[in-house]
Amino acid sequence: MKIEIKVPQQGLTVDYVTLLQWKVVSGQSVKKSMPVAEIESEKATLDVESPADGVVSEIIAKPGEELVIGQLMGYVETEA
Repeated sequence: MKIEIKVPQQGLTVDYVTLLQWKVVSGQSVKKSMPVAEIESEKATLDVESPADGVVSEIIAKPGEELVIGQLMGYVETEA
């Protein structure tokens, strides 16, 4: 089952963030809540966490790209 990795909400005033880097590669195993990417808003640098245990099956967003809150970044494939 594919689980979406999305840009998390960063507060009421943040509309977009910049993807600084991926901390994983496609095909890599991840655990739920493991940091998979690093994003930067106007106020802070934050980690995006894996939404589930599984394997990173697809990376969509690219470093340096501006992303809106809730935008799809990639997928984690689970066994369930």
